[in-house]
Amino acid sequence: VVALEPKSHADVQRVMLKLGQLLEVPDAQRIWRAIDAGVSAAAQSIPANLRGAKVYFEVNQGPYAAGELSFIGETLTRLGAKNIVPAKLGPFPKLNPEYIVRANPDLIMIGQRSADGLQQRPGWQSIRALRENRLCIFPTEESNVLVRPGPRMAEGARLMDKCIVDKAPTP
Repeated sequence: VVALEPKSHADVQRVMLKLGQLLEVPDAQRIWRAIDAGVSAAAQSIPANLRGAKVYFEVNQGPYAAGELSFIGETLTRLGAKNIVPAKLGPFPKLNPEYIVRANPDLIMIGQRSADGLQQRPGWQSIRALRENRLCIFPTEESNVLVRPGPRMAEGARLMDKCIVDKAPTP
């Protein structure tokens, strides 16, 4: 039995190598290189004027967020976004909803399962992203790609890239 819980890009790389070793897969590092190259390609496609948008990425109701230290947060950083959840709160912290209202993100990324009732959350009507419809609601199949670290992380980066390009405010 092997228990693996990757939370960061470095963890995902370590897990890929460990699984490659356990399964006797030659050049398991190749998978990581493909993921990393895909994330880099997504980052390069974002126009400079869209960089710096303040993003809130909700992983699950609670609300649980993707912090800067998570693989999702690291991807957002590479895409030029500013995560509203700082590293000091950990990779996937449960937040007080008031924290999100005060942070006032420019853009919200959320899965369909968590999006129901978003507009009715107390105080959330004042959040810029909701007022200006700067919200990306990912269907379940896309949300699963985004919140699960592994070989599809480059696909997740492309989904986040599309959200930023389509919805981020221009300065």
